[in-house]
Amino acid sequence: MADHENKSVFLHAADLHLGAPLQSLGTRVSEEVRANALLRSQKAFENLIDLAITEEVAFVVLSGDIYDKADRDPAARRRVLKGLRRLHESGIPVFIAHGNHDPLTASAMGAELPDNVVVFPSNEVGVHEVLLPNGVTVTIAGISYSSSEETRRLVENFKLVNGQSIVGVLHTNVGGVSAHGNYAPSSVQELENSPVHYWALGHIHDRQVSATTKGWWAYPGNLQGRSTKTTECGPKGVLLVPIDSDGRFEEPQFRPCDVMRFERCSVDLSAVTDDATVYDRVSDALDKLVDAADSRPVFVRLEFTGATPIASVLNSRWDAFALEIIEESSEVLGPGAIVKIDRSYRPAIDLRDERERETLLGAVLRRLDSDAELTGNPELREEIERTLATALGGDR
Repeated sequence: MADHENKSVFLHAADLHLGAPLQSLGTRVSEEVRANALLRSQKAFENLIDLAITEEVAFVVLSGDIYDKADRDPAARRRVLKGLRRLHESGIPVFIAHGNHDPLTASAMGAELPDNVVVFPSNEVGVHEVLLPNGVTVTIAGISYSSSEETRRLVENFKLVNGQSIVGVLHTNVGGVSAHGNYAPSSVQELENSPVHYWALGHIHDRQVSATTKGWWAYPGNLQGRSTKTTECGPKGVLLVPIDSDGRFEEPQFRPCDVMRFERCSVDLSAVTDDATVYDRVSDALDKLVDAADSRPVFVRLEFTGATPIASVLNSRWDAFALEIIEESSEVLGPGAIVKIDRSYRPAIDLRDERERETLLGAVLRRLDSDAELTGNPELREEIERTLATALGGDR
């Protein structure tokens, strides 16, 4: 139970993408593992609801892309209604803005929503007030998308909102981040210049919390990772935002709600001289990811890097080697799996052997050996050879 005697807390979530098919697991994962992962992914929203009730939050804000598609998945819709009704039974209001994946249309508004739920309109900013247990009145203002490609600069619609403590709910691309569609574009300056004290944003899957002169703007990130894309990796969940008795928003605190993790794992083969020992390094790296995931299944994109003397050996039997790594890793990953393996390693170059070859590098090395200035300056020569060895991944 949370102690709200002097402060209240609300929950900020976005980019739930309920109904997403998890196609990103690729072809290396068995159908059993795939089905289990899809089933698990449906529990993340339930974790959000459980957290909101346990923490006795004053209200919940969902900042867009609750569903993965405008044509709401029926099973996902049922899960949402069940969760919203649980919040209604606990007396927790919910404020929803729709985004580019689930724009607000007449056919998708849903008359069956319980009374505790407010869906922000798409034609103007909707404004509502909530009296917190600590006596502060919070103004919650938001707007939904009317189409999947929202080009309006919706941030401008918040200019006339008034209140002591204002939460602005907006699905937007602050600064035009290239990895995401530039929908409802906005700038940091526009957020700063608005009357809003806490911007509850959605759309960017990377969790970001930034201070402003009035308070904060924040992306909680998506609720559940869906692939090994960088922005989908690591812990995923929601933000809990405290509000003190003077109506000031304190720094948002992350809480995980994900039921599985996607991670990227790099294994350096520079010092490996026997392909039979590669798995030991892989196992050690995977163990760390599993420990950090706190009993959640982990789905991994594995990358082998470095200049290694076993490059030719690995290349000659790559398909069999990759299959062995995947099979052996199942002992560590359990219900998780390796979903992709990247080859970024390269052959190691022995600078001593290279001196005997008729190559450009060999000529450079022989010139270093005969250069009078370098012969008389062993420290400089050592530095040059070290630089070459480092750049080429070789041995001096």
